[in-house]
Amino acid sequence: MRTRVAVLAVAVLLIAVRIWYFLPLGGWLWLMLITAAVQFAVIVAGLVALRRRPDSRVGLILLAWGLFVLLNGPGTAESGLLLAVEGALQPLYWTLLAHAMLTYPDGRTHSRRERVFLAVTYLWPLVWLIPWLFAEPGWMVVCPPDGCPDNPLLISPERTVVELWFTVNDALAIGLGAWFLALVALRRRGMAAPQRRSAAPALWAIGVLTAAYLMYAGLSLTGAADGDLWAVMWWTRRLATLLVPVGLLIALVNTKLARADVATLLVRLRTADIAELQSGLATLLRDPSLRIVAGEGGEGDVTDLGDGYTLHHHRSARTEDPELFEAGVAAARMTIENARLHRQVHAQLDEVRASRERLVQAADAERRRVERDLHDGAQQQLIGVGMALETARMEVPDTHPAAAMLDDASGQLRQSIDELRALARGLRPAMLTERGLSTALAELRRRARADVTLDVAGVPRLATDVETAAYFVVSEALQNAVRHAAGARVHIRVAFEPGELVVQVRDDGHGGADVRGGSGLRGLADRVTVVGGAFGVHSPPGGGTTVEARIPAQPVARAE
Repeated sequence: MRTRVAVLAVAVLLIAVRIWYFLPLGGWLWLMLITAAVQFAVIVAGLVALRRRPDSRVGLILLAWGLFVLLNGPGTAESGLLLAVEGALQPLYWTLLAHAMLTYPDGRTHSRRERVFLAVTYLWPLVWLIPWLFAEPGWMVVCPPDGCPDNPLLISPERTVVELWFTVNDALAIGLGAWFLALVALRRRGMAAPQRRSAAPALWAIGVLTAAYLMYAGLSLTGAADGDLWAVMWWTRRLATLLVPVGLLIALVNTKLARADVATLLVRLRTADIAELQSGLATLLRDPSLRIVAGEGGEGDVTDLGDGYTLHHHRSARTEDPELFEAGVAAARMTIENARLHRQVHAQLDEVRASRERLVQAADAERRRVERDLHDGAQQQLIGVGMALETARMEVPDTHPAAAMLDDASGQLRQSIDELRALARGLRPAMLTERGLSTALAELRRRARADVTLDVAGVPRLATDVETAAYFVVSEALQNAVRHAAGARVHIRVAFEPGELVVQVRDDGHGGADVRGGSGLRGLADRVTVVGGAFGVHSPPGGGTTVEARIPAQPVARAE
């Protein structure tokens, strides 16, 4: 910031000195004021370009252009040699302007013809050294009232040679001007439509300036460098020169506003699809032809966005403002990468859910197999043994010593059968399958060794996996209450809401339960998650424990 202020201060000071110096020339005051405005606008444009595009040489070229005009003024040098050098460097005024326009905004030429043109124009000052070998200073520049210093390069005053040189130089200027106009037209044609609109002020100004200069050179070449038309061309040149840096400033401001849109674009594209991403990039880069293509097909310059997508865009979208382009591409890549990671995470979650479901289904299948084996195998065998013991007991008198032994064996066998039946019911009660959740929970409450209230009215028959998950939530929560909160009162509430089964088991024990603290609650959480539900435990110390599950469910019809 301090450097920019210092440069502007020096520029203002030099402009003031030049105006003061030319005041004695009388009628040149308006010229100096216009020139001062041009110089100041060019320097400001150069400073803004340096700030917005430090990687581009356009800012330096504009600064060099403005400072060159400040420091170079024919007739202002006190040394004859410096006066001749100043005169020979006059073409740099146009060369630097052409360089800035042809390389705007990235500071680089884009074709071999542009590089050749700039090389020729930068050699033009050598041509301007020729007349100083044959001209008096007053023939070449406007001298102050006390005259110009002697020309140390003068070989011999030859006005005819100098006039011939002016004729050749005017022809050369016309050729270079036409060449420059053609290059500007080609550059404009290579821009995308929005970029042409952004650069339109500078392009029109440079077009008018060059056309006026060509007409001015033509009038000079034909010897008509006088009269009203000559004055109009002269003033047109001055005003158009002022508009060129103003047009460049407008384009720079447009670029700055576009860069400010990058942050907004990042926020908007966090969840955007490809169509929204394409629209956002086209707006940011001002390229309506921009397309995002899956694969490598398409037209225009191509930039890889990752995950199989490519960006097809106009070349000027990259060259006009490389930093803005890279920021937009980075935002697009981030959006596409986020979408890829999102899909990958969802696929992994789906696989985890499917794996959980397979494990639970396998566990349920194994539980049903064990239940069936217990019922059809061990239980039936034990019942057979019991019947055999009863038959043997009937054959033994009550007074026989073996009678007591047979009675004791029969009692232990009945207890074993009851325990086996209880184990089978714990695996999956037949009542749950045959009569539904309400009846199975009522039986669970009847067998519970605790003060239990049950609210389960109005629950229809549901899918088997839903009923099983709800049953085991109640069973495990009830067992935990009996085990860890002896004497506590337990309230069980099961309600069917539209599209959802709500299961809640609440006790008034001492609390402190933690899903992470045991495999029982973790297993319930997994089982509920598998059927798409949500499982939670609220158990503050001293505040009792509430276990709640919410499971997506719809009533189903069961064959009687």
